[in-house]
Amino acid sequence: MTITPVGHISGTHRTGGLEGITAKQISEILGFKPNVQDDPDKVVNSWAGESDGKLFAIWDYKGSQKYNRFSVWGDTATLDRIFGSVFISER
Repeated sequence: MTITPVGHISGTHRTGGLEGITAKQISEILGFKPNVQDDPDKVVNSWAGESDGKLFAIWDYKGSQKYNRFSVWGDTATLDRIFGSVFISER
């Protein structure tokens, strides 16, 4: 599985979440640090990437990173493959 950063997207809406994971762990899994400039009043960490042709985005919202919770947008199967048991689908 190859994961590459993509800096031109951010999550358009939440389709799921990550629970029980830190920003550092997300960066380690993805292989890159937060790479998307997001709303600085609401978001501290924001990543965008692509894996096997599927785009995804991950971000914290209004302090959720303090509780190891992150929002995600993207293909459910891709996010599940990348994050396993910490991924929660809302679809």
